[in-house]
Amino acid sequence: MNKEAESYLRTKDRGFLATMGEEGPTVIPVCFAYEAGKIFSAIDRKPKSRRGLARITNIERNPRVAFIVDTYADDWRRLSYLLIHGTASLLKDASGEERKAKELLLLKYPQYRWLGLGGDARIIGVAIESLKLWRFQSRA
Repeated sequence: MNKEAESYLRTKDRGFLATMGEEGPTVIPVCFAYEAGKIFSAIDRKPKSRRGLARITNIERNPRVAFIVDTYADDWRRLSYLLIHGTASLLKDASGEERKAKELLLLKYPQYRWLGLGGDARIIGVAIESLKLWRFQSRA
């Protein structure tokens, strides 16, 4: 990832994770952390609408995902986005990657301290394979 895209990604607090299910795509807003070519997001203890989450089922069936962060403004000259394609997995702590991801998320989002991001919280890791950074450019 180039420095401009990495800097853009690090300034964002929320992204959108897109997975593909049997009935079509699912896109959800997520909190995330980034490090060394990978995006991490937690399945935390916030109330969920159902027990089996579509994003987990979808990733287990098809790990190819898209992730996007953006800037929207009424002044369209400030519009921008970073679109990422990658491969997602549910992390296991065998390598310590899950523990590191939780540390990064706790550092970025203090809310996880009271909401809980304990041992039972699952972590999705997205290995970045390609990206596109777009910014509005006026035509002179």
